[in-house]
Amino acid sequence: MRRLAALLLLILLGRAEAAGFDEFQVFDGRIAEPGSIDLNIHLNAGRRGRLGDGAPRNGVLATAELGYATIPWHEVALLVPVAREFSGDTYGGGFKLRNTFISPGADNRPFAYGMDIEIRHQSARFSETDWALTLRPIIDLRTGPWQLILNPEVEIPLGRDGPIFAPAVRGVRQVAPTVWIGLEHYMEFGRISRGEGLPKQAHQLFVTTDIRFTNRFALHLGLGHGLTHASDRWLGKAILGFDF
Repeated sequence: MRRLAALLLLILLGRAEAAGFDEFQVFDGRIAEPGSIDLNIHLNAGRRGRLGDGAPRNGVLATAELGYATIPWHEVALLVPVAREFSGDTYGGGFKLRNTFISPGADNRPFAYGMDIEIRHQSARFSETDWALTLRPIIDLRTGPWQLILNPEVEIPLGRDGPIFAPAVRGVRQVAPTVWIGLEHYMEFGRISRGEGLPKQAHQLFVTTDIRFTNRFALHLGLGHGLTHASDRWLGKAILGFDF
């Protein structure tokens, strides 16, 4: 399973004019065994400063993700998000359908690659358009206890404006047989057609840890901080993962 898991709820400080707020996850070159089902519960918590730019504005975003590996190089997943603001307002976030294609035998290779294709339908509280398509290339490099993952993501709002360049990078080191620590950097540079200057770009840096308790249960925790005025000030994230 490429997505490791967790539980975290933070009451976080600060104010920022933020870019998109959604899942914070870097995808590597691993998928489950064919025929396997995995369930991941994502939790993001943060405090934002601007209305209308994602969900929740100030609160917790919970997403249930159910995945199924069809063949050794393909996995499909359905994601259903729900947001709750600290004010008490709770609302649904539509759905996402994700297809992941990975080079065969990626688990045993020092270099793996693939593509994640995601289509989503969400309300205006989550997204600037009802429908959007995300193309997420996967580049996975491993040597010894180290791993470097690149996701040069392009998000395409359907029916409005042009695509957005939002890459992510993750560096990880294994420090024990079932424990990893890492850094993740999420970026949003704005529309590819015009881009944005640094003050209006979103840059979010996370410190993370991953723990695999058993073959069927794993935990991912992260604490992030914005590096620019257009970023969320503080964010906590967690993924609690189950393999069946």
